[in-house]
Formats: sequence, C-alpha cells, structure tokens
Amino acid sequence: MSHRASAFDVIVVGGGPGGSTAAWRLAKAGLRPLVLDAAVFPRVKICAGWVTAEALRDLEIDPEKYPLTIQPFAACVLEFEGARHETGWRTPASYGIIRREFDLYLLERSAAAGADVRWGIRVTGVEQRPDGVSVETDRGLFEAPLVIGAGGHRCPVARALGEVSPLEEVVVAQESETRLSPEWVERLGVFMCAPELYVEPDLRGYGWYFPKQDFVNIGIGCTGGGDGSLPRRRQALVAALRASGRLPDDMPIEPFKGHAYVVRRRAPRRLSGARFMLVGDAAGLARDLSGEGIGPAIRSGILAAEAARAFLQAGIPLDGYPKQVAALYGPGDPGWLERQLERLPEAVARLAVRIILGLGLARRRIVFAGIFGMKEAET
Repeated sequence: MSHRASAFDVIVVGGGPGGSTAAWRLAKAGLRPLVLDAAVFPRVKICAGWVTAEALRDLEIDPEKYPLTIQPFAACVLEFEGARHETGWRTPASYGIIRREFDLYLLERSAAAGADVRWGIRVTGVEQRPDGVSVETDRGLFEAPLVIGAGGHRCPVARALGEVSPLEEVVVAQESETRLSPEWVERLGVFMCAPELYVEPDLRGYGWYFPKQDFVNIGIGCTGGGDGSLPRRRQALVAALRASGRLPDDMPIEPFKGHAYVVRRRAPRRLSGARFMLVGDAAGLARDLSGEGIGPAIRSGILAAEAARAFLQAGIPLDGYPKQVAALYGPGDPGWLERQLERLPEAVARLAVRIILGLGLARRRIVFAGIFGMKEAET
C-alpha cells in the first residue's frame, strides 16, 4: 500500500513530546502532519518525568489546569560526597509528571488539532528524494514533502539521514517508578516534598529520588555505561536510600528498567537536510551533564514546525533550523564546565564541584539553570 504525497505535508516519526509538539504546531498552522509511532499509547516510557516551567510554557500548559499527575517543585536537593545543599525558588522551577500520561495527553492534543496520529506502526526505512521523502513501514509506504525524525536516539530517520557516528557518547540509565498506596505516601512524609540528586563520586553521572504525588521514581545514569558499572551504582543508590529511610526495607518497588540516550558533545548528528529535520533525542539534544531531554525536545519540535511551515509555504530552506538549535544548545562540542573539568586531575575536579555546589548563586545559575534548565516560573 502506498500513500500519495499529496495526502500529508509532513511525516513525523515518533510520538513523544518532540514529535507530538511538532505535529500540534503544524496542525494549528493548517498543515497536514502524519505521526507514526511503533508503540501503542499509552505506553510505558522510562524517564524520571521531570519537566521545567519553561517547557510547560512552550506547550502552553497551565500546570494548575493540567488534568493528570503533576507535582510542582520550588526546591531541589543536591548531594555530593556527603554534603547536602538545598536550593529554593519563590515559584516552581520544575514539575514532576508521569510520562505515559503526559505523552498520551500531548499526542491526543495534536490529534485534536488536526494531526493524523497512527501508532503501532514501525518505520523500517526512510529515503530522501529531490521532490520529497518516502517512509517505509510494516503497514506500507507513506510519502510527503518533509519528514521530522522524533523517534529517540535510535530514530530511523536519524539512522538513515542524520550521519550518525559510531563515536557518539551514549548515556545509560536504569530507573524504577512505583505507585504508592496512601499509607506509603503518608509514611514517607517529608521525603515527598522535593526531588533529590546524588552526584556520583567519579562525576560520571548522578542518581535521583523523585517524588510525584503518589509516585516515586528512583534511578541512576552515567556516561560510559558499557564498563558494566551501572548495576553496581544502582545497588549503591538503593542501599543508601534504604538506609536513609527514603526506601524503607519493607517498601516494595517496581523492577528497574533501562534506557539510553546520546549527547552531541562527541559526534554531533546532522540535524537537517533538504527534506528532513531531527528533534529531541533523535538530534542528541539531551542537556549535557544532566540528561534533561524533555524541554529541548519540545523546543526543537516547535522550531522544526516553524521551519517546516516556512519551507512548505515560502520555499525557505531548512538550513536555518540547526543554526537555531545551536544558538540554544550549543554546537555539540563539550560545554565550558565540562571542558574545565576534563582538564583537571580527578581530585581537583571533585574539589571544583564541591565549591560550585557549596555556593548558592553558582548552584542556582550554573547547575540548575545552565545544566538542568530550571528557572522560576514567570508570573
């Protein structure tokens, strides 16, 4: 089965926050986007579920009116080498959501705006031609003038067209998200008020304890996870959380599940071509050092939709899109902080991190605003 090029203006491969946002914006502009995703929604998505106030503004979502699980946070704790530092904001700087709820909400909103959303369809090949693109799937061939790759770090559009390098740095993570009974929510009490981050001693990653109304998400992520250290790091995190009372010994938790994403600092992907663009994790846009990827996925989805509309309606080439991404998230080279830390002996680097975390203003600006994208909500 083949679908004529005139049926759709843009094919979006991937229905996560980046893809659904692009489709939503395209449909609102009067264009005809098609969204394809291999999963069936609502689907379980391994992710801490941490969204910034800025990301919600980009989505035009009022957190007080969002109808599903959401917990505002006006504080966050960072712990390193036994020292704990709490940062507070006057208004919420981040929110906890449940990804299977959040992603379905965004995808259904794009469909309500006019996007053609189809899930349970796996993309098996992508071809870029002078006059358009062909997307091969297990349900037939789809064609359109443009394709947006939003299918995560293994996105088939990125694999086919994004010049993916074997030198890419992959971050691996494992996490567990458990729904709590009312009794457990009450018992955990003070631990349910703010997220906590635990920087790894070797500075290769961090663990987290992330409460969200009646859920708690715990996990660990690190670079270079191929060395087999991730299970050991996970076990150490769980042992520390058990000992502190955040995970009582008699409290059952869901099994840990793993996921991975790439960062652009080693081998940036090609973000656009004559008739394609990559957004979110498909573009390697997870924030360096923190791995926060939902905000960049949403913002890049908006930018890609704007670029697609300019191309389709005015013939403006897509090469301005990667320039906009680079202006926001850098060219894909190591960030300033990482470059400085890489030059230092490990002991000195740890000392530098201790100093930064110990200074409230540096922690607020360098760590939370710069690395995690957390800023106070605008009022």
